[in-house]
Amino acid sequence: MQHSDPAPLNADPRSDDAHADRLTFFWVTAFFVAFLVVDILSQLTENARFNLDLDPFKYAIYEISSVSVIIALFWGIARAVTLATPGERSWTHVIAVHAAASFAFSAIHISAMVAIRKLAIITFYGEPYIFTDNILREFVYEYRKDVLSYSLIAFFITFGRQLAQQQRELAAAREDAKKSHRLTLKCGGRSIFVDASDVIWAKSASNYVEVKTPAAEHLARATLASIERQLGDAGANAMRVHRSWIVNADYISRIEPTGEGDVKIVMKNGAIVPGSRRYRDKLNLC
Repeated sequence: MQHSDPAPLNADPRSDDAHADRLTFFWVTAFFVAFLVVDILSQLTENARFNLDLDPFKYAIYEISSVSVIIALFWGIARAVTLATPGERSWTHVIAVHAAASFAFSAIHISAMVAIRKLAIITFYGEPYIFTDNILREFVYEYRKDVLSYSLIAFFITFGRQLAQQQRELAAAREDAKKSHRLTLKCGGRSIFVDASDVIWAKSASNYVEVKTPAAEHLARATLASIERQLGDAGANAMRVHRSWIVNADYISRIEPTGEGDVKIVMKNGAIVPGSRRYRDKLNLC
């Protein structure tokens, strides 16, 4: 028995996004700090290699001031992603919002970075810091780099939210499987609910899983491992018999050896499923 219902919506998606963003902020910070360390160490190597007359401490001030401001602006980019998430808004809206946001990001980044450098240089060196004699030229120069940093962070935020959403959906599917003894399959933007006892077999198909029931065959966006966990939670008599196959033992007609420890599993509906010797111990329980 199977049913088709709209995919459930989160009660508070803003709270979900905020939770995902906190984890993404940690990884983005780690990435930029690692980049900063490598950049400074590389510059020290260049100094020694080419006998450059560059003050390493002053160079560190320049780079740290830039990276620290970029990290601090993470939450502004997160807000822009909320206002213009790809796939949820039209592309004209997404491009317009992020173009404006990246421009503002760069302007704030440059202003704050220069302010920090001025304060640090006058404090440690007792001399003024002159950023440029041509603001337009330097803004274009910095914006080319800033738009890449902005895009990278926006990508991390979007990916982090999508990954967190998938994890919540998988957790909800497993909880539903325990209560209702059914599988939740994501098929073409819909949620298909299938009684676990009706599943004959499930087969991995690239980024999808084919799920066979007496009534139909569904192509779900999932991993075979997640389907296996749902079947286990639902109490189905299902087992992994191959790295790409799961079968319901209640639908097995017979098992025939093929040599070298592998087997051929003949289902009651006539389907032939390969069985690997790696999972032979499970088949002996049938």
